[in-house]
Order: sequence, then structure tokens, then C-alpha cells
Amino acid sequence: MRLLSLILAMLALAVVSAPAKAGDDCDNRPVLVELFTSQGCGLCPEANRYLGELDQRHNVFVLAYAVSYWDMYGWTDTFARPEYVHRQRAYLPRLNVPRLYTPHFVVDGVIDAPGWDRDQVSTAVTDRLNAMPESPDLSIEDGPFGSYIVHLDGEAPEEALDVWLVAYKPGWATVEIGGGENAGTEMLHYNMVKSISYLGSWSGGEAELVGESFRHYGTVAIVQGANGGPIYAYAHAGMSASEGGRTY
Repeated sequence: MRLLSLILAMLALAVVSAPAKAGDDCDNRPVLVELFTSQGCGLCPEANRYLGELDQRHNVFVLAYAVSYWDMYGWTDTFARPEYVHRQRAYLPRLNVPRLYTPHFVVDGVIDAPGWDRDQVSTAVTDRLNAMPESPDLSIEDGPFGSYIVHLDGEAPEEALDVWLVAYKPGWATVEIGGGENAGTEMLHYNMVKSISYLGSWSGGEAELVGESFRHYGTVAIVQGANGGPIYAYAHAGMSASEGGRTY
């Protein structure tokens, strides 16, 4: 009887002290996953659906940027803007990616994966969660005349960081595609970016930056290494406040 009690106690101790599974560390901020997509890309509808699935994970937040370089093939993307192509292009040398393509996932600015390989995307998310750096203090609040004020403090992990303000349409949207590879498709989109603006550079310490965004969309401030570097923090405002006003 005494031996049985000892065995049960040892098993209980093993369960309590077992290491957490990869990616289960709740102390880490959620990873920011960005998808570069296009209504003219035949592989993108499935990648868009997977992006929405990823956002259901507690440790992931997602944004989608529609790029315009597919427009020459018979359909003008209704969400595309040139600045989204510029953002994707900034990532390429950092990630050792030779050319622009879609669907293209970028995980926290440090790992990329093709949108047709779910396993590779999921592994990239887990790898980032297991190597998450400390985040500077970041918050966003309402400013005068419809603006937003972004507050920063702490040490900058790099010599200079870029600060961005992104407006996005939360949740699902459907667009009927009238030409190109996806002609006739009711194409699903998720968390589509509507605008992105550069607020300035930050090199540590207390700072305030002011930017404008569309009040009827969700808004997120992003702090990342200059010229397409790693993402170190982001903070929600606007419609995303219903998610608890999350700051990461």
C-alpha cells in the first residue's frame, strides 16, 4: 500500500513539473501573422481561409494585405494598394526571399512561409513563440480630431524602430471576382488591411506619436525593426477594443 502511494505521488509530481508544450507559453504576446494575398491568385482563396483559422488561436493575431501585381492578369483587386507591395518588398532581403509572390505569410517579421503549406506556417508560428523577445511598452489611445496617440516607453531592442498605424476590416468579407484566375468565385477575405501609415522612428525612452485612421475600422499600432525588421510589439484600438483593448 505504501509502495502504491509512493508511485502515485511520483506520477503526480511528474505531471506538475512537465515542461509546457511548444508554443503554449501564455506569458508570450500573440504572434502577428501577415498574409500577402491577391484576388487574382489561384492559390490565395485557400490561404485566406487558413488565415481566418489561425486567428482563432489565442496566441495569434492576423492581418492580410492585398497586393496589386496580379492586376495585369484580368482583374483589379478591390483591396490592393501600392504601399502593401512596398511592405512585402521590404521583407524580402531580411527573409532571404528572392522575389515577390502570393500567397506569402510573414510571421512577426522574422520567418516566412508559402501560403500553400499549412504545416510550414504553423511551424513558423510555434518557432516564433518559442523565441519571443521582450516587448517595449506600447499603448494607443484616442487623440484630438479623430486622431490616435501612440505611447512608447522602454529600451529599443534595435538602434531604431519603425512605428506604423494600420487600419483593417475585422472579420470576414466576401467579394465576387469577375476576372482572372478566380473568375466567378465568391472569394473570402479576412482582416483585410485598408490603410497603413508610417508614424516615425523610435530609439527608446518615452515618446508619443500621432496618426490618423478610419474610425469605422479596427486599428493597430505596430513597432518593428527598421526597413522590414522583426516585430517587437503591437497594440489595438478602435473596433478591436471589443477584444479587450489588447496591448502586446
